[in-house]
Amino acid sequence: FCLVKMPKTTEHCDEKIEEILCEDRISSLPDDLLVTILLSVPLKDAAATMILSKRWRFMWTMLPILVYKESDVESKNSVWDFLDKSLELHKAPLLGMYMQLGPQCPLDADVGKWVATALDRGLALLIFELRWSADPTSLPMTLYSCKSLKILRLSHKVLVDLPSSIWLPSLQILELNCVVYKNEDSLKRFLSSCPVLESMTVTREKDDNVKIFTVKAPYLLDLSYGNYMSDDDEEDTGRCLVIDTPALTYLDIADYSGNSWSIENTPCLEEVYFNVDRSLLGFDKFLRSFSKVLFLELILTDKMIVCFSTIEFSRLTKCKLFPNNSNWMDSLVSFLHNTPKLNNCCQKTNHQPPIASMWWSQSISDPECLSSSLEKFELIDYGGREEERELVEYILTTSICLKTATISLSTLKLEDEDITMKELKAIPRVSITSHLFFKTSHK
Repeated sequence: FCLVKMPKTTEHCDEKIEEILCEDRISSLPDDLLVTILLSVPLKDAAATMILSKRWRFMWTMLPILVYKESDVESKNSVWDFLDKSLELHKAPLLGMYMQLGPQCPLDADVGKWVATALDRGLALLIFELRWSADPTSLPMTLYSCKSLKILRLSHKVLVDLPSSIWLPSLQILELNCVVYKNEDSLKRFLSSCPVLESMTVTREKDDNVKIFTVKAPYLLDLSYGNYMSDDDEEDTGRCLVIDTPALTYLDIADYSGNSWSIENTPCLEEVYFNVDRSLLGFDKFLRSFSKVLFLELILTDKMIVCFSTIEFSRLTKCKLFPNNSNWMDSLVSFLHNTPKLNNCCQKTNHQPPIASMWWSQSISDPECLSSSLEKFELIDYGGREEERELVEYILTTSICLKTATISLSTLKLEDEDITMKELKAIPRVSITSHLFFKTSHK
């Protein structure tokens, strides 16, 4: 007997017919909508739609952005064959390309050819990350003279080897993540060829071939700098960072190298995130360059606390302070004395025993901001110690303009939370419009 599998119900047949009609309706959509659909799936899946019908055969070749990720490919070798073939078939102009090539990348792969092919299509965005086991490789010289390129991110095994002539007239965003430079002058020449550069992110390796790392860009607005490699070699001296950026408004610094610093010509600086090693050379002068900022986030060290008593942050309206084995109690109040316009203050505790006596109980006068501007105060990781409670009481009883005080109890045990909240709620508040809020880690 010949057995034929039939649908169980008429409703099932209707669903199949509706599905087919739906597919037909998708195929009849305009090209731009179909391209938008294909952009939402991995590139390899988008290319596979070419077998559906004549309508779909070349649709994927119209994609304006190509994304290649080694982790997205099941076979460890197929990504290279697919990359070669797809770039050869893809003839449309390219707005962007993202290539993330991992340790499986063959050492003889011509990665420069892939980048050059993409650049020839009028590329505006290029993200290239190379994590193979070979030495850093140079990219095609056409990269450094691409007139259409607006966003460039280079990561890891990339050698920044500049040609004699370099000009990137449209580049606005640059990220250099753990790359290696051909020589000492590579970065300076790179930045001097980017006349409209606005945003720059740098993460450094210890052996990146640059001792004096100079960021000099006249129109740069945002700079994020990370140097997480501690310098244990005492003979490796003379390394430093130099920042000369007259238009800079945003600066994010994380540096544990112990190198020296120089910052100058930053009259527009408004927002700073600062996390540095306590042995940083030239620290005092560097911190003073932030005296006119509006927002400041600091990882507090004992060195910073000493500086607080001599620096007035005359325009500061918002700050976040995170202690690093420092006497944060005294540092906070001395800091408040030098921030007359402070509106929002966030302080994290570190549960270190206080070294000095409580400044707020001995000071001749209260900080000006407590009577004129402070509206929001937050204390993170409140542990219930007596000195912490005294600090909260000091803020609540002296901050005339206070609107909200938020206390994080995330480090307390569940059974201690209710008792702590009742104690803090009982503290009188000088501001009749203030509200006391609590954050807990328990539901």
